[in-house]
Amino acid sequence: MKNALKFILALTVMLLVMLAVRAWVFTIYQVTTSDLHPEVRKGDRMIVNRLICTYGKGKYVVFGDKDAFIGKVMAVPGDTVSISGKEYLLPTRCPLCGSNHHRYYMVSVGKQETLIHQSDIVGTAYRVWPINR
Repeated sequence: MKNALKFILALTVMLLVMLAVRAWVFTIYQVTTSDLHPEVRKGDRMIVNRLICTYGKGKYVVFGDKDAFIGKVMAVPGDTVSISGKEYLLPTRCPLCGSNHHRYYMVSVGKQETLIHQSDIVGTAYRVWPINR
Protein backbone atom coordinates (compact mmCIF):
# COMPACT_ATOMS: atom_id res chain seq x y z
CA MET A 1 0.00 0.00 0.00
CA LYS A 2 2.86 2.35 0.88
CA ASN A 3 4.60 1.69 -2.46
CA ALA A 4 1.39 2.33 -4.39
CA LEU A 5 0.96 5.67 -2.63
CA LYS A 6 4.56 6.64 -3.40
CA PHE A 7 4.05 5.68 -7.05
CA ILE A 8 0.87 7.75 -7.35
CA LEU A 9 2.57 10.73 -5.67
CA ALA A 10 5.59 10.49 -7.99
CA LEU A 11 3.32 10.17 -11.03
CA THR A 12 1.32 13.23 -9.94
CA VAL A 13 4.46 15.34 -9.41
CA MET A 14 5.85 14.24 -12.78
CA LEU A 15 2.56 15.14 -14.50
CA LEU A 16 2.52 18.60 -12.88
CA VAL A 17 6.13 19.27 -13.89
CA MET A 18 5.40 18.13 -17.45
CA LEU A 19 2.35 20.41 -17.68
CA ALA A 20 4.33 23.36 -16.31
CA VAL A 21 7.12 22.84 -18.86
CA ARG A 22 4.55 22.48 -21.64
CA ALA A 23 2.75 25.67 -20.61
CA TRP A 24 5.71 27.96 -19.88
CA VAL A 25 8.69 26.61 -21.78
CA PHE A 26 7.59 24.74 -24.90
CA THR A 27 4.30 24.40 -26.71
CA ILE A 28 3.23 22.77 -29.97
CA TYR A 29 1.58 24.87 -32.65
CA GLN A 30 -0.14 23.56 -35.77
CA VAL A 31 0.01 25.81 -38.82
CA THR A 32 -3.56 26.73 -39.84
CA THR A 33 -2.84 28.59 -43.07
CA SER A 34 -0.53 28.06 -46.01
CA ASP A 35 0.70 31.67 -46.19
CA LEU A 36 4.36 30.71 -45.79
CA HIS A 37 4.27 28.01 -48.46
CA PRO A 38 6.61 26.29 -49.55
CA GLU A 39 8.72 26.59 -46.38
CA VAL A 40 5.90 25.91 -43.95
CA ARG A 41 2.68 24.27 -45.09
CA LYS A 42 -0.79 24.07 -43.64
CA GLY A 43 -0.92 21.25 -41.11
CA ASP A 44 2.80 21.36 -40.21
CA ARG A 45 3.59 21.19 -36.54
CA MET A 46 5.98 23.65 -34.94
CA ILE A 47 7.60 23.48 -31.52
CA VAL A 48 7.53 26.94 -29.95
CA ASN A 49 10.25 27.86 -27.47
CA ARG A 50 8.78 30.49 -25.16
CA LEU A 51 12.05 31.22 -23.32
CA ILE A 52 14.02 32.66 -26.23
CA CYS A 53 13.41 36.41 -26.26
CA THR A 54 15.82 37.41 -29.04
CA TYR A 55 14.49 37.03 -32.55
CA GLY A 56 16.84 37.18 -35.52
CA LYS A 57 16.23 37.59 -39.21
CA GLY A 58 14.88 34.51 -40.90
CA LYS A 59 13.58 32.97 -37.68
CA TYR A 60 9.99 31.80 -37.43
CA VAL A 61 7.96 33.27 -34.59
CA VAL A 62 4.45 32.68 -33.30
CA PHE A 63 2.60 35.82 -32.29
CA GLY A 64 -0.85 36.96 -31.33
CA ASP A 65 -3.16 36.90 -28.36
CA LYS A 66 -6.22 34.72 -28.91
CA ASP A 67 -5.42 33.71 -32.48
CA ALA A 68 -1.84 32.59 -32.96
CA PHE A 69 -0.12 33.37 -36.25
CA ILE A 70 3.21 32.21 -37.55
CA GLY A 71 5.54 34.53 -39.40
CA LYS A 72 9.14 34.95 -40.47
CA VAL A 73 11.22 37.80 -39.03
CA MET A 74 12.29 40.05 -41.90
CA ALA A 75 13.73 43.02 -39.99
CA VAL A 76 14.98 43.54 -36.44
CA PRO A 77 15.40 46.76 -34.42
CA GLY A 78 18.04 48.95 -36.04
CA ASP A 79 17.18 47.84 -39.59
CA THR A 80 15.86 50.20 -42.23
CA VAL A 81 12.62 49.04 -43.86
CA SER A 82 10.81 50.36 -46.91
CA ILE A 83 7.05 50.89 -46.58
CA SER A 84 5.12 52.36 -49.51
CA GLY A 85 8.31 53.76 -51.02
CA LYS A 86 9.44 55.48 -47.80
CA GLU A 87 12.27 54.25 -45.63
CA TYR A 88 11.89 53.89 -41.88
CA LEU A 89 14.34 52.88 -39.16
CA LEU A 90 13.05 50.31 -36.66
CA PRO A 91 13.98 51.86 -33.30
CA THR A 92 16.26 49.99 -30.92
CA ARG A 93 14.59 51.74 -27.97
CA CYS A 94 10.94 52.41 -27.28
CA PRO A 95 10.04 55.89 -28.53
CA LEU A 96 7.62 56.37 -25.61
CA CYS A 97 9.54 55.18 -22.54
CA GLY A 98 13.13 54.81 -23.79
CA SER A 99 13.37 51.16 -22.74
CA ASN A 100 15.25 48.72 -24.94
CA HIS A 101 12.86 45.94 -23.90
CA HIS A 102 9.97 47.25 -25.99
CA ARG A 103 11.10 46.47 -29.52
CA TYR A 104 9.29 46.10 -32.83
CA TYR A 105 10.02 43.46 -35.45
CA MET A 106 8.98 43.37 -39.10
CA VAL A 107 7.36 39.96 -39.61
CA SER A 108 6.30 38.45 -42.93
CA VAL A 109 3.08 36.46 -42.93
CA GLY A 110 2.92 35.19 -46.49
CA LYS A 111 2.76 38.13 -48.87
CA GLN A 112 1.99 40.60 -46.09
CA GLU A 113 4.46 42.23 -43.70
CA THR A 114 3.51 43.70 -40.36
CA LEU A 115 5.17 45.29 -37.34
CA ILE A 116 4.91 43.15 -34.23
CA HIS A 117 5.65 44.35 -30.72
CA GLN A 118 8.01 42.11 -28.79
CA SER A 119 5.40 41.49 -26.07
CA ASP A 120 3.01 40.03 -28.68
CA ILE A 121 5.49 37.33 -29.70
CA VAL A 122 4.80 33.98 -28.04
CA GLY A 123 8.16 32.46 -28.94
CA THR A 124 10.52 31.15 -31.59
CA ALA A 125 9.11 28.33 -33.70
CA TYR A 126 11.01 25.32 -35.01
CA ARG A 127 9.55 23.02 -37.62
CA VAL A 128 9.03 19.41 -36.60
CA TRP A 129 9.68 16.81 -39.27
CA PRO A 130 6.41 16.40 -41.17
CA ILE A 131 5.10 12.93 -40.40
CA ASN A 132 2.09 12.94 -42.72
CA ARG A 133 3.95 13.56 -46.03
